[in-house]
Amino acid sequence: MRLRLRVLSVLLTVCGALVSVPAAASAELPGIDDFYRAPAGFESAKPGTILGERPVRLASYSELPFNAQAWQLLYRTTDFTGAPTTTVTTVILPAGAPPTGGRPLLSYQVAHDSSDPACGPSVAMRAGSGPEGVFTQSEMTFVDHALQQGWAVSVPDHEGPSARIAAPREPGYAVLDGIRAAQAFAPLGLAGTRTPVGLWGYSGGGLATGWAAQVQPTYAPELDLRGVAMGSPAPDPAAVTQLGGTAWSGLAVAVLASLRQVYPDVGRVMDAHLTPGGRAAVDAMSGQCVARAVASNAFRPTSDFLTVSYAQLVADPAVAAALADAGLGGSAPTAPVYVYSGVHDEIIPISTVDTMVDRYCRGGTPVTYRRDETSLHATLIVTGASDALNWLRARFDGAPVPSGCDTRTVTSTVMEPGAANTYVSTNSGVLGTMLGVPIGPR
Repeated sequence: MRLRLRVLSVLLTVCGALVSVPAAASAELPGIDDFYRAPAGFESAKPGTILGERPVRLASYSELPFNAQAWQLLYRTTDFTGAPTTTVTTVILPAGAPPTGGRPLLSYQVAHDSSDPACGPSVAMRAGSGPEGVFTQSEMTFVDHALQQGWAVSVPDHEGPSARIAAPREPGYAVLDGIRAAQAFAPLGLAGTRTPVGLWGYSGGGLATGWAAQVQPTYAPELDLRGVAMGSPAPDPAAVTQLGGTAWSGLAVAVLASLRQVYPDVGRVMDAHLTPGGRAAVDAMSGQCVARAVASNAFRPTSDFLTVSYAQLVADPAVAAALADAGLGGSAPTAPVYVYSGVHDEIIPISTVDTMVDRYCRGGTPVTYRRDETSLHATLIVTGASDALNWLRARFDGAPVPSGCDTRTVTSTVMEPGAANTYVSTNSGVLGTMLGVPIGPR
């Protein structure tokens, strides 16, 4: 009975958070403590070097069981300017013996989408983190799916210590160095650089995954990167400007706030055109996780934030150059890529994903691309996960990938061969997780 009450309480909290998260909620987060502080002289360490480690207790939606061994690793990485920096990844070991042939490693990128470092997954995934990180907490379902395969999982804080949403390259460096740190962390029992590696992320997590795939050939060529799964990866940051006046208008403000932080020239242009309300909204982003950022700015028109239209703002040469620098598709990954996106996605226009895939294909990347006719942005993350998981499993199993590109428009990716069975089995496993069952192959 007590567990049922806890489940009901958490579900009510989650539903409430999707509508409104009170300003005081951020105080409930464990927050950024001294563990995150870079030690003196870290700059001389190689990218991926572990600088600190500690065990952590994870929880589903802050309060429900998530019975898997987990640690946080502080490690050296690189920012978008090429300078040394640090960030944290949460590494998780599934229950049970390693799969035959050794344990693969999946790096799963969540849609952090916040300018507040305390909203990173290393905070939101921890027990007692409160409702502020509800969007990140919901993605632990897919971490659970990966652990059920027997894979070790790395969940990096890919926005880094300054939580920059729109920074180019930096998310990719953070992901790849998190993989290096995980491979060197003895309790995971991995085979070092011989470890088969996969990448997976959706929306903002798909953007970070795309950056990792693009920079990997030159930044981390030693990794055995078997496959990359990207869902609705937000390849063109300028596309969020279409969200003004919609339920998702807060996402546009969040991206503008980050661009203002990353690119000084953009900051000067924006400062010249922000309304008093716009300045307040942009400044508030530094203390808001994505749920509250969306809820507090829902349906606000562009005129609430700017004295010009979004079209005029993005036409400014400094802003246009920054958006081009921050978008995906500038280079082609060498690892096989699986992309899935909704034809009628209300946040990420399918045309922007089509353009990115076309660039990858022309660059020689083997791409499997599924354009889903049924799902919207908030539903494809669920319905598309099973086919992505099956595709990743095939890469870890050594199944060959045809060269060239395979693009198909489908009714739903959950109707692809084997996807429905995986959907049922993995989500049945999640119910066991919420009852405290150790997470691993079942």
